[in-house]
Amino acid sequence: MTKRAHQGFKNREQAGASLGLALATDLPAGEYVVLGLLRGGVPIAAEVARALGSSLGALAVRKLGVPNNPELAIGALATYHGQTARVLNEELHRRVSRSFGPGPLEDAEIETHEALEELAGKFADYAPELEGRIVVVCDDGLATGATMKAGLELARRFKPSLLISAIPVAPPEELEELSSYADRTFALVRPREFTAVGAYYEDFAAVEEDQVLELLRTIT
Repeated sequence: MTKRAHQGFKNREQAGASLGLALATDLPAGEYVVLGLLRGGVPIAAEVARALGSSLGALAVRKLGVPNNPELAIGALATYHGQTARVLNEELHRRVSRSFGPGPLEDAEIETHEALEELAGKFADYAPELEGRIVVVCDDGLATGATMKAGLELARRFKPSLLISAIPVAPPEELEELSSYADRTFALVRPREFTAVGAYYEDFAAVEEDQVLELLRTIT
């Protein structure tokens, strides 16, 4: 399901509160866990958790970038409770592999995995059990959707009763792709002429680790 409410947000907190209200009025009663993708998804997830009266956790994700352009995602990795999931844009991965050869891609993936393990270790105390619970995975928006797909694929392994993806803003084509990873997908804004996630926020400052820890300690 999607709901189009407005065209932008003041900050992540306001976006999360709007998303949480939409979810709370639509979803059935049940035992919820809300997971925020580290790090920008956690302020969104915190507000959703408040709206649902649920526990809050953090899910470590990292995009797999092109060797000479790390911001261009050819896939992503996710880690939770010692398990790791990997998703790839197969077509882009093949093109990049032809350009660079397997060595640089393998090196980049090893480096990404090491950084992911370090990130996951910092938030290991904030990883609730998912089995049998309704799990909502949140981020601040989707561009390629790679990290969300990796997070959902991994969360599915822990046998939630229902798996939901919830984001404030995402292009329609990415939401369609998520339908094979989540049981339900929520988005407030679905721009057809999508530019970048930050374009839909007045304040899109980087989320620091101490801010994430404070939210987790307060709500968990």
